[in-house]
Parts: sequence; C-alpha cells; structure tokens
Amino acid sequence: MKQNIIVALFDVPSEAYQAFSELKAYTQTADTLIAQAVLIKKENGLIIPAESADFTARTAEGAWTGGLIGALVGVLAGPLGVFLGGTAGALIGGNTGTAETAGDALLLGNTARKLDDGSTAVIILAQEADEAVLDAFFNRFQTTILRQDAAAAQQDVLAAVEAQQEVARQAHEAWKKQRKAERREKLDAFKADIKQKFDELAAKLKK
Repeated sequence: MKQNIIVALFDVPSEAYQAFSELKAYTQTADTLIAQAVLIKKENGLIIPAESADFTARTAEGAWTGGLIGALVGVLAGPLGVFLGGTAGALIGGNTGTAETAGDALLLGNTARKLDDGSTAVIILAQEADEAVLDAFFNRFQTTILRQDAAAAQQDVLAAVEAQQEVARQAHEAWKKQRKAERREKLDAFKADIKQKFDELAAKLKK
C-alpha cells in the first residue's frame, strides 16, 4: 500500500467540479482510501481553494487546511508557487489522460507550471494498493495526472516553506539596508545643508 499525493489537472473546469462532487460520494475500499481532497482554481494569478473534503475529520467542515494538502496549497498559493510556476520544474505528464510519478520536488513545480489562469485541479491524499483505480476514475475526464509519494511531498513542502522563510528574511535584510542607505543619504544632505547655511552666514560677517 502506498500513501500518495495525486494531482489531477483538468482541461475543462466544469469536469473538475463534477469529479470533485463524485469524489465526495466515493465508496472507500480497503485497497483505495481517500483521506483528504481539495479543488483549487487559478484566477488572476492567484491559486484559490474552491471546495474541500476531509474524510478523516469528525466535523462537516473538515480540517484539511492543517494537513499536508493544506500546506501544499499554501505553498502553491504563495510567492514560491509563483516562482515555481514561472521558472522551475520540468513538465511531465503532458498528454491528456496520462499519469506520471513525480520525483524530487517535481509535483510542486509541475502543478504550479500547469495551472494557468482559469484552470482547475483536484488534489487528494490517498492510500493505494493499485494506482490504476484512481487513474481510471480521473481518466474519464480530460485530465493530466501527477502523483508523488506523500512522505516525499511532505519533505518538499517543508523545504519550500523553509525557502519561503529564507526569501522573506533576505527581503527584510535588503529592505533594512535600503532604509539605512536612504537615512544615510538624508543625513548627508542635512549636514551639507547646515554647513552651507553656516558658510553663507560666515561669508556675510566678512563683508
């Protein structure tokens, strides 16, 4: 049995909503268990969770935001997700109706790159004895399927969060240096202005 993160990228947004509706009514089996699912969409450059389901939660609202999927969506929706979508990750699973296994950090990069404005995706955390079962479920629609071991995905998410924190730290340091330089320029200008005033005053006394 494998615990995987599966991303189904949909060519037709309405099909994503249909698939997600069917997922919420999915009959769990010992060989294929779905723990969490979220439907995301990209609008105006922003990745937004549209619907979610947590089959492990005790409440109707669920608690998907606190788990791996929530963290993954958080990374995709953040500044690093924008970076990954624009510059990182080799494209895999490019053909409609195909499934690919993502290696090191490829799931994040490929998901970010393939999510264009107006596009949708379903992300699930599942335990699978046979990957063909969920592949068959999603391949009824126009989809590209990405898959990564859940532990590897968690490691990539943690690394991404650390990278975001480092980027934020560097940005803060750069801001502090810029402000220091601006203060230095203002101080130098103030000193020059004061000196000029006193020089002008001294010149008047000599006349």
